Amino acid sequence: MLIDWITARVSCQHFSRDTWLRLSTMTDRVMRYCPRTQEIRWETMAWDSIRSDSHQLAFRVGSDALHIQGSPARCCGDGDTVFGSGPSSSLDLKGCVTRMARFISGQIETELPIEPQYWEISRIDITANLLLDSLEDVRMALSILRSCEGGRYRVSQQAGDTVYWSHRSRIRSGKAYAKGPHIVYMQKQREYTGRKYDDKEIQLINRLLRLELKLGSQYLRERSPKWYNITPQWLENQWRGYFERMIGDADMKTDNQIKERIYQAAETLLPEINKSRKNPIKSSEGMAKSAYGCWLLIQSEGWEKAREAFSKTTWYRHLRILRLAGLGDADISMGQVVPIRRRIFEAQIVHDFHQLRQLAA
Repeated sequence: MLIDWITARVSCQHFSRDTWLRLSTMTDRVMRYCPRTQEIRWETMAWDSIRSDSHQLAFRVGSDALHIQGSPARCCGDGDTVFGSGPSSSLDLKGCVTRMARFISGQIETELPIEPQYWEISRIDITANLLLDSLEDVRMALSILRSCEGGRYRVSQQAGDTVYWSHRSRIRSGKAYAKGPHIVYMQKQREYTGRKYDDKEIQLINRLLRLELKLGSQYLRERSPKWYNITPQWLENQWRGYFERMIGDADMKTDNQIKERIYQAAETLLPEINKSRKNPIKSSEGMAKSAYGCWLLIQSEGWEKAREAFSKTTWYRHLRILRLAGLGDADISMGQVVPIRRRIFEAQIVHDFHQLRQLAA
């Protein structure tokens, strides 16, 4: 896994007046101008990319803060953004912000503070690469993931070998794409300054399915620890919690297994459900039958029509039972057990090129 993107800001209060005035002249300005009245309606500072050999980040000087953003992998090691290196590949958030601040400091000849408490973080992307058998398998996986809707997963955009979920959300959003074609496209760009991958590496990268979780500003403000107290394990848990619920249980295969697990799940949930009811449910059997009927309705009529057949409370109770039974959100949205299972996460997350070459041999 790696930290693939960070957006951060540091207040102008941590700079001298002269330094801040000088910084304010370093980036272009974008204005909305009315030629009839000569009035400037609004003005903002543009992002300015900083390139140095294989490294690239961006900064912007706002009205009250300096903002930096980009992939910390681009300022660590040789700029490898497939697996990253240093703090990026070890999910060391503080280390990433420090590296980014020091890199930009050197390029704009201004000392940026590196004390964590001076910085605010508004976006973190956590990424993992999954090794499949071929690029065709990667594209098949993407075709399945495109159908994964419902609950917190909303397919909001599709472009070529990429699927997005809730991409405009300030809370959390997901992204899945084929890393190989993306690298080939990037290397063809005239302004590309990252690591150059040879043909053999591209062949290996073509087998990688990239799953990316973005934690947005609202999530980091309301649902996370102070950013400098965030641990690598916390970041990994966020990624797994988002994508593994989508995938479901690896051992789910037959209709009889599904039915049996639904009945077991209903029995397990019964005490918790009864806590919030004035009239406790005496047996879980009726609840299980209803949840299994919901699953059959999804299979025959589809997710949207099935949802309309139940009240909101009953629908979400059914979903809880189905998920506890081992069905992933991809299964539920498609009405069938899909061929991508949790086993992929446990056995095939690839962390570096050495491991990739070994597993691909």
